Amino acid sequence: MTEFKFDTIRKLTALLATDSRIVAALKGEGDLAECTRYLQSVGDTLRLHRAFLLDTKGICVASNDANLANNLLGVNLSDREYFIRAMRGESAAQFVVGRVSTIPGFHFSAPVKGPDGYLGVVVLKLDTDTLAQQLYLPTGFVTDSAGVVVVSDTPENMLRVVPGGSAALLDPLQCRLRYQRERLDSVYLSEVPMDRHKAWLLRPDGKPHLCKSTSIGKEGLSVYGFESLAPLLSETAESFMVHLFTAFVFLIMGFAVMIGTAVNLLRDRYLRGALEKLNDTLRVQAQHDSLTGLLNRRMFDEMAEAWFAQTLRLGVPFSLVLFDIDHFKRLNDAFGHQAGDNVLREIAACVQNVLSRQGDRVFRIGGEEFAVLASAANETQLRLVMELIRKTVEERRLQHPDSAGAVVTVSLGGLLVRGCCDMTFTEAFRKSDEALYNAKARGRNCWVLSDDCCQPAAPAKSRPA
Repeated sequence: MTEFKFDTIRKLTALLATDSRIVAALKGEGDLAECTRYLQSVGDTLRLHRAFLLDTKGICVASNDANLANNLLGVNLSDREYFIRAMRGESAAQFVVGRVSTIPGFHFSAPVKGPDGYLGVVVLKLDTDTLAQQLYLPTGFVTDSAGVVVVSDTPENMLRVVPGGSAALLDPLQCRLRYQRERLDSVYLSEVPMDRHKAWLLRPDGKPHLCKSTSIGKEGLSVYGFESLAPLLSETAESFMVHLFTAFVFLIMGFAVMIGTAVNLLRDRYLRGALEKLNDTLRVQAQHDSLTGLLNRRMFDEMAEAWFAQTLRLGVPFSLVLFDIDHFKRLNDAFGHQAGDNVLREIAACVQNVLSRQGDRVFRIGGEEFAVLASAANETQLRLVMELIRKTVEERRLQHPDSAGAVVTVSLGGLLVRGCCDMTFTEAFRKSDEALYNAKARGRNCWVLSDDCCQPAAPAKSRPA
């Protein structure tokens, strides 16, 4: 999900660099006020922290925060790597802590070309709070290319360096320019041996954890996931003590020759049982979202691709709906993350309840975003499914902070595919996601049905009056 999000913002940044309003503003021929309103619209639609323009000297000349007292206008950002690379003609992405806002985030830049060279740079910023909503990390963190923690399950690890991270070698000036502090503390990770395996302590008085790390995206991100060994060790120790006592009774009864074999067999059997029980628990956790109880993104990818392959092989229809909660970040900022979690649970429960009767599958694929593999056989049925979801959420009357009578709503994008073309599942997902963004552009609390692979693009459809 992070790779998809970053790729989308990277492409949109390059697209904005060709917009006539952006080009005119940097040439000094456009209306900066109109350009500012356009950047504010882009930031709101994409749930970005900042959207701004830099001239050839790296000075901010337009920004979506222009109406705030503490804004970026006039700030010199010529030392940023994303500006330097963009002025060389490259699209770039860099994690830095905001010089004005002090909020950390990823900055995506693209050069704006004029007839005689580069006119400046357009920049979009995705803050780490928004990125964290896309990821499920019960225990773990994400680091940037320099080994600095940018998303974490524990706030104290934020902007710390993992062992071996190149950020630990930065001099104080470079560290302040990039992270707004002169030095970065290290993440506490202490290796301990555990029965021929590596385990790690996350704090001096903590329990051992297994660690799995992997790299994602073109930005050099690394994900570190940790799984506690305490439950398994506790259950294994208790079982072992029971059977050690049994072996001692056999010893007293005179079965000295058989004791060693019996203890080993019993111990191995209980160890296997404990491991099987742990594997069953992990399997359930790996398939379901812990907050809402819905199937998670991993299960969505597996099931959706299997259903889509069946569509191409047998010609049966494939119906996909993507939807997310409108202005969810505002709700979290106003009422707090606990209230946001309650809204996610409410919506998941009501949508699952109305759709499960007809055999549709509902997934939470990240943050406030959901997916539905529908059983609709034609476009009419798919429209009814999307309207049912939209209406069900609206009628829950969940409070939203936009105004006194505002309620929580969702925007939806759908796609119906028949087995008549060589479209891939990735392309089908992208078309559904584009339809979702079109629904948001139409004002939210509505749905848009994308054209399928058999017909030319149909005009976007929204909720009937």
